[in-house]
Amino acid sequence: MLVSTQPRLISLNTAQLFRLDPEGQIAFASRRTDVLTSTMRKSRPCQSPDFIRDALLLTLIVVSCRNWALAQNHTPSVDEYFSQARALEGSQNYAGAEQVYRDAAKKFPQNPEVLKRLGIIYQTEIKLPESIDTFQQVLQIDPKYPEVNFYIGLSYFGLNQFDKSIAAFDKQVEVDPKYRRAHYYEAQVYQSIGRNSDAMRQYEILLAQDGTDQKVLYQLVRFLKATTLHAIDQLGNLDPNSIYMLVLKAESNTQGQDYNKAIEEYQQVLAKDPSFPGIHFALGENYYGKVDFPNAEKELRLALQEDPNHPKANYYLADILVKSGRLNEAVPLLELSVPADPGFMKGYFLLGKCYAAQGKLPEALKLLQKATEMEPDDKNVHYQLAQLYTKLNEPAKSEEQIQIFQKLYADERAKKAQRLDENQKRMATPSDEQ
Repeated sequence: MLVSTQPRLISLNTAQLFRLDPEGQIAFASRRTDVLTSTMRKSRPCQSPDFIRDALLLTLIVVSCRNWALAQNHTPSVDEYFSQARALEGSQNYAGAEQVYRDAAKKFPQNPEVLKRLGIIYQTEIKLPESIDTFQQVLQIDPKYPEVNFYIGLSYFGLNQFDKSIAAFDKQVEVDPKYRRAHYYEAQVYQSIGRNSDAMRQYEILLAQDGTDQKVLYQLVRFLKATTLHAIDQLGNLDPNSIYMLVLKAESNTQGQDYNKAIEEYQQVLAKDPSFPGIHFALGENYYGKVDFPNAEKELRLALQEDPNHPKANYYLADILVKSGRLNEAVPLLELSVPADPGFMKGYFLLGKCYAAQGKLPEALKLLQKATEMEPDDKNVHYQLAQLYTKLNEPAKSEEQIQIFQKLYADERAKKAQRLDENQKRMATPSDEQ
């Protein structure tokens, strides 16, 4: 009778799973529990290094599989999509950012912010029709969603569809009247189609809201300069030798302080048309600028015959009279000039000096204080105030004004020295051509 050895093999294999030594394996196979028990006490499976290693490996596999399964079921949040897209935009990978936003739009088709950002990315990639379609989807969800009408206007502007662009900007202003960028770009659209008065209106709105906006002021200067040059070109095309072109040239030379050239051109105007409006003031102003006071006084008096209330003509003539010691003649002219041009600080200053010299100290004080409010960094006004406070027996206030004067004077000298030093360094530095 044959005896099968298979059970013994199974027993030996089973014994090996418990990492028994050879003696224990034989005992296990022969079912000698006394020997087996003794052997297992010597080597417990949970204390075996190999057992611990295999258990840890199995645990890691189970945890990894669980995390992988969870990851397959995880849907990113909107913020996670935005974070990923922003990172791609930061590296200028706009195509990648577009794909992220498109994925987000599939997951969150009714989220207006997702669609808005997708539209902006399209705009960045100059995919303007796609951006408009996407922005329109936002407005279907929320017709007043922030900034969307503005971005639609930008896209239409890029496509040269100016009427639609203006309409979109107007809608944005209806939704948010203080949204400045809509006014700013609407002005650009109006300039593009030659509607200059409408463009000017948009700039006026922006400056009424914030008169310190340098970007708007810069665009307004460029706009006015462009329209002025265009008008000059039109005028020159009609008659390059007209009296109006001559006056424009003279005005330009006056602004550039080329007084001799300006006087020569104004004299030509006077010869062509002695009654040309403002010709005597223009001549008087240029003579005053080149410190030719006798001719300036003559022309300014003629100018005041044409317009007795002309503020600058009164001021220039009064200043000439003060310099020549005719104080009493100057005061009535200044009393006309100051209210006629209330934003001109020098009028207050000169009239205050005259009143102080005439002994009208309270009146002089009001005028000089007003002058310091208008231009607090003018050292001459503070010096006159110091003298006036001395006459009013207020030494503390006089000393305060002297200290302000001294500081402003020192600052002025330091700035002049710095400019001189910079000019000398530039002159000492060899040019690229040398």
